[in-house]
Amino acid sequence: MTMCDTRKAFSDQAWTLTPCIVWPWAKKPNGYRQVYRAGTTMLVHRVMYELTKGPIPEGLQLDHLCRNRACINPEHLEAVTHRENQLRGNTFLALNPAKTHCPQGHPYDEANTKIKRRSTTGKPYRQCRACLREHERLRVRKTRSD
Repeated sequence: MTMCDTRKAFSDQAWTLTPCIVWPWAKKPNGYRQVYRAGTTMLVHRVMYELTKGPIPEGLQLDHLCRNRACINPEHLEAVTHRENQLRGNTFLALNPAKTHCPQGHPYDEANTKIKRRSTTGKPYRQCRACLREHERLRVRKTRSD
C-alpha cells in the first residue's frame, strides 16, 4: 500500500465513526489492527499517529487512552514510556500502585505507609504502618502469655 493509498484508506467512509475510529480490516488475534505499508506489515495505530503527529519519539510507545486496541484515532493515542503504559493499563503491574488502602482499610498515605525493599530483588513495596503496629502488639501479647 503506497502512502497515497494509505491516506485514501484512512479517509474512506467504510470504517466505524465513533469516538474511537476502528480499522475494520486485518485484525490480529491480540486486537491490534495491521496494514501492509512500505514493504512491511505495520500496526495501523502507529501509522495513523505518524501520519498525523509525526514520528513516535525514540524509547516511547503508544498508549491507547481509550483502552481499545482496535482504535486508530490519533486523539486517543499518546506516546509514553513502557512503564507508564503498563501502569495505565489493566495489568497486574498496575493493580498495586493503584490501591489507596491496605486490605484492612487503612489509607496508603505518607504518614501511614512504610516503603521497604525486598531482600531478594531490591524492589520497593509498601507496608501499612497501622497493620505493622497491630501485628507487633499481637506478637508481644502472645510472647508475654507464653
